[in-house]
Amino acid sequence: SALVSHYLFEAEFCNPASGWEKGQVEKNVRDARHRLWQPMPRVASLEELNDWLENRCKDLWQTIPHGTQPETIADIWAEEVSKLMQVGRLFDGFVEYAKRVSPTCLVHFERNRYSVPASFANRPVSLRVYPDRIVVVAEGLSVCEHQRIINRSHDRPGRTVYDWRHYLAVIQRKPGALRNGAPFAELPEAFTSLQRHLLKKPGGDRE
Repeated sequence: SALVSHYLFEAEFCNPASGWEKGQVEKNVRDARHRLWQPMPRVASLEELNDWLENRCKDLWQTIPHGTQPETIADIWAEEVSKLMQVGRLFDGFVEYAKRVSPTCLVHFERNRYSVPASFANRPVSLRVYPDRIVVVAEGLSVCEHQRIINRSHDRPGRTVYDWRHYLAVIQRKPGALRNGAPFAELPEAFTSLQRHLLKKPGGDRE
């Protein structure tokens, strides 16, 4: 309902367990699937696939009849586009979960763990889950953001995503964590170079 009121369109839903109400829709989806994925593309990323799919759809619009009008989809779209309203701000669509940050500054979601700034350890936060990212919110403000891991495998362990900046307060108290701590395994090259230099002498961790 929030999406409907935001973009000002009317939703029309089928009744549960009433497949006969949308048989024509299902057939159209099946036909479109066969038409779209011929030939099947080879891509290196989801972004590349989405770009390919958008261009493929636009090419097909040039030849596919509209259905209720004698012109093609592209012809009808050219007439309609000038009459459309400007889109306002994008709908902020996410699913929100209440979480508690672990003592090691992590929140868990879908078998994976994401780091949160150390000042929020052991505190409640909200996890806003988007299709491509997760945002951690505390006291109404965004405190960090991570690219979401999409992993449906249940036979492999989950992953932990660290942002080393979230643990700076920790190494102020425990400088030795910089040497062996997991969050600091992938520091920027400039920092690792400095670290190698400083660790050659006593007290280098603290320095």
